[in-house]
Amino acid sequence: MSIVFVSMLSSATVNTDKERYESNESIIVNYSEMEAQSSEWMAIYPASSSNDFGNIIQWKLSNADVNGSVTFEALSLGTYEVRVFNNADFLVSKQIVVEEDALTTTLETTKDIYLADEEIVAVFDNMSGNADDWIGIYPAGSSNAWENMLQWEWIEGGLVTGTQAFEAMPVGDYEVRVFFNNSFTEEAVYAFSVEAIATGVSLVLNKTLYAQNELIYINYNNMQGNNSDWIGIYPAGASFEFENVIDSKQTEGNINGEISLGGVDALPDAENNPGGLAPGNYEVRAFYNNSLTAQTVATFTVANEAVSSTVYEAATGSISPNWVHISGPTAPYYNAGRVNLKPTWINNYTNTSEYRLVFPQINTTQKVLEFDAGGVRWQPHFFIGVVLETIEGTRKMIWDPFFNHEGTTAFKSGTYLSYPLYLDIQRRSTEKLHVRLDVEKYLRILEPNNKVLSISAFMASGGDLDEIKLSSH
Repeated sequence: MSIVFVSMLSSATVNTDKERYESNESIIVNYSEMEAQSSEWMAIYPASSSNDFGNIIQWKLSNADVNGSVTFEALSLGTYEVRVFNNADFLVSKQIVVEEDALTTTLETTKDIYLADEEIVAVFDNMSGNADDWIGIYPAGSSNAWENMLQWEWIEGGLVTGTQAFEAMPVGDYEVRVFFNNSFTEEAVYAFSVEAIATGVSLVLNKTLYAQNELIYINYNNMQGNNSDWIGIYPAGASFEFENVIDSKQTEGNINGEISLGGVDALPDAENNPGGLAPGNYEVRAFYNNSLTAQTVATFTVANEAVSSTVYEAATGSISPNWVHISGPTAPYYNAGRVNLKPTWINNYTNTSEYRLVFPQINTTQKVLEFDAGGVRWQPHFFIGVVLETIEGTRKMIWDPFFNHEGTTAFKSGTYLSYPLYLDIQRRSTEKLHVRLDVEKYLRILEPNNKVLSISAFMASGGDLDEIKLSSH
């Protein structure tokens, strides 16, 4: 009697505890997503043989379980298939090999202890040669679940013997593990650890004297590499308690890098307080692993320096000739000591106007945008913004009071960075309001590693505006 070789539509899966066995080893078969029927069973056949009952070497029932395992007795040398059936209908199969003195898969790393800036190199031997063999790094003692994996790579080209390099890891204890054929059954495991670099931590500030509200740029080196290593600003001479921290950031497992601090309350409040550090003496302190033991300290001073500004539109009797009318019903024009920019509304939904004030020279030193808005008449909705170059390319930054109406937070779309405006210059457009925006602080909200190189233009889609300028701080 033979079984009709028909593969039914089924989600059943079957796997074995190993790909290759020695002739004295039992075969453990794991199955899942069965139909839980008493008519489901599985058997071991010689590879490539038909499904005839006469070809069955061993067979077992699934016991009507959805998921489970069965154990078959050891087999003689050869290549076999474990096949799963429902009655006479074939569902799924898995190939195994039994060989004399099956080779043991081995795995090790080139060092048992690495420093936190060193790449990890694993050496493997006697892999199965399957194109889906893979290798991964896990926290020591964790399960093989995918979510525990820290780094992984396919073993390219079906290599049986070879090496695999991984990126440097933070301080901690780890295991490198190898797996056959896209499975999560480890064939070999090797433990290693990562220790901190012995060299002391260093903090280098971009300068030691800052104007009020400037960002403090800090280059750090030789941190321990913990996710909870951190750097904070304290008043000079203050004790290390957390309540004395003015501003801080974690280094997120990085050993070397750059952060900016001092952007306290980076978004100004309704009283136009731009935040930042008041005049005084301060210390930057570096800490490991969320501790309060400082590894090193750097000092700096914030001085109450005079603000320098470059005015690009004063609207004194006339407006600047540097306005560009990109879109909108009328070109910018002078009215009541303001430059008037007229919005264009489509179906009361979209404002398609855009006007730009192109600066005669790009400004590389002044990064705080200031202007007066309103005080003439009610204006429909409009946005304001700047065009700038950054270390990551051109950006257009937009501030929109409408975002406050719907609770919209800052977001990025391509080269456009959009933010809610802290003052509602549209609903309060009959009032004269002063707006002050620290461009670099806002930039680093959406792009924490970016920096302003220069600002080349002001832009808006409407408004009665005056005293448009860039200031030093």
